[in-house]
Amino acid sequence: MRICIACDVSPARYGRRCQPCTAEHIQYMEFGRGKREAGSAVAKAKRKGMLRPASEFSCTDCSAPAMEYDHRDYNKPLDVQPVCRSCNLRRGSAIPRIAVAELAEKHPELIPSPAESTDKAAA
Repeated sequence: MRICIACDVSPARYGRRCQPCTAEHIQYMEFGRGKREAGSAVAKAKRKGMLRPASEFSCTDCSAPAMEYDHRDYNKPLDVQPVCRSCNLRRGSAIPRIAVAELAEKHPELIPSPAESTDKAAA
């Protein structure tokens, strides 16, 4: 029996990952896709002249010269704020493009039932 490559504990039922780790991985990949798509939308808007380069603005948090645009919600790809690099790092991640509820609707077989979670915690 194969062991999950992510947690090294549970048996791998779905390829190389166990059921809970597969759900987490899909959510992680969806989050990354939203981030990439939002970044592409900003780049396209800059090329078309819809957004000026961030370097033409000052940081909305500290008034230093802005270096990049920050997304607070990947569901709104052009709702961005010009910020300096340090403020962007301090702000942290944006709201992911896909919510866990949507993940459960798309892939219900990957979301563990409460009984499975209790069994795993007891083990």
